[in-house]
Amino acid sequence: MPEKTDSDPNSRPFVRWMLIPAPLAVVAIALLVYMMAPYLPRLIYEGYPAQHWPASGSYATVRGTAEPKPHWIAASKALNARAQDLFEQNGGTALLVWQGGLLQAEHYAPGFDTKTQFNSFSMVKSLVGALVLRAHAEGRIAELSDPIGNYLPNIGNARFRSVPVEQFLTMRSGVVFDRNGSKALSSNEPKHVDSRSLNPFGPNARLHMQGLDALATSLRTDASRAGQYDYQNVNTAVLGRLLSAIYDRPLEDILADQIWRPSGAANAHWRLAGEGKPVSAYCCLFATARDWIRVAIFLSHNGKPNEPFLPPDLWQQYFGHAVTQAQRRLGHYGTQIFHNVLDRQGEPLQGPFTYMLGRGGQTTYMMPQHDLVVVRFGERIPLLHSTLYAAWDSVSTGMSQSSSQRSASSSE
Repeated sequence: MPEKTDSDPNSRPFVRWMLIPAPLAVVAIALLVYMMAPYLPRLIYEGYPAQHWPASGSYATVRGTAEPKPHWIAASKALNARAQDLFEQNGGTALLVWQGGLLQAEHYAPGFDTKTQFNSFSMVKSLVGALVLRAHAEGRIAELSDPIGNYLPNIGNARFRSVPVEQFLTMRSGVVFDRNGSKALSSNEPKHVDSRSLNPFGPNARLHMQGLDALATSLRTDASRAGQYDYQNVNTAVLGRLLSAIYDRPLEDILADQIWRPSGAANAHWRLAGEGKPVSAYCCLFATARDWIRVAIFLSHNGKPNEPFLPPDLWQQYFGHAVTQAQRRLGHYGTQIFHNVLDRQGEPLQGPFTYMLGRGGQTTYMMPQHDLVVVRFGERIPLLHSTLYAAWDSVSTGMSQSSSQRSASSSE
């Protein structure tokens, strides 16, 4: 038999591959894909996280109160033309304005109402940040400068375990994870904090579908990037694991006991990384817009009267009291929460504000000095400052600045 040469088509690897029967080739490709991403069938079934409830996947219940607080339910004012235009132009689905003890305005797009449970996306990160500060206040975390390895001895490599808790809290841990993290904040509009697309083979997909356990031992940091802002979901996932470890309880129960139920919010749904896995600390808490108002009031007022949620210094840290005006103008990320400032000439509302932010422009604004909370849900990120200015315009007619400040001081 003559020896095959390169001129013989059957001797070429590409041709030999093509001669494999099509069904076997499909099976081989499917096995390769499954080895790379065994969660892929579930990811395809669940799809990208839904905007509102119900949603596919597995969920834990965040236990709330059976009867949410009714005393401010009736909103008395409608959105003005400016707020209405912004709401419609940016795909708004809900906009609520609470000020001085009253729900002043409440507006929904067609198809949405007071019972709709919206997806928080990354807004829930800010609640995880508040819980970390609470754990520190209780002495469960001795110092925020403590290495994360003091509390999670089996996570990452040695360098990763040496990173202070505070650097995970502020997205400055230097973690080497997803290359698409936000490296900066815009002074006018926030970055898209969550990508609209999800690479099914990337680290965020593995984190989302398998939970931190699938990645914990491989986590590492780059010392040259430590201290630099880099928005990464895995930072919040690590904080969620930290909280569950030091309380020896599921994260959804910690949130329910410490913030959700005390605020007067009703039951909510928090996404699990899979059946029997922990919740996704960085994403996807489904709750009504009114319940986000309740939670923001609770945080703005630092808990209940005579039952502070945080000591004054940690409450001030959460609301960015030490953040400079220059830092706020550029946009500043604090303890899992954003800080900015209203300083546009000619606008009646001025001063610093703190806000939670999600992928589609889910935004909870807090201005404790004005006893003001604004909650906005929508399909995409709105104009950050203009939305807050317009919301205030809608409810401030006949409202004196001094009365709002007196209300804020008396409630703190």
